[in-house]
Amino acid sequence: MLDKDKITQQAKKIMDNFMDALQKIEHKDIDFQVRREKNVRDDKATLNTNADFSERMLKNAPATKDNCILAEKKKW
Repeated sequence: MLDKDKITQQAKKIMDNFMDALQKIEHKDIDFQVRREKNVRDDKATLNTNADFSERMLKNAPATKDNCILAEKKKW
């Protein structure tokens, strides 16, 4: 049990030192927004797909129904 307490104290000391070092760093407020004139994709961009793509995807899927892939949730 002594080793666990010692490791916990060392970890706390490391974290405290790290937090102190972070507080000394100067930082600027940065605006992370992306401004675009257009928010959606062009429909033309989606038309350039391979013609047999969906057919190959459905063929590789383990289970399909009406051109949709059937998937199971939480199957590990």
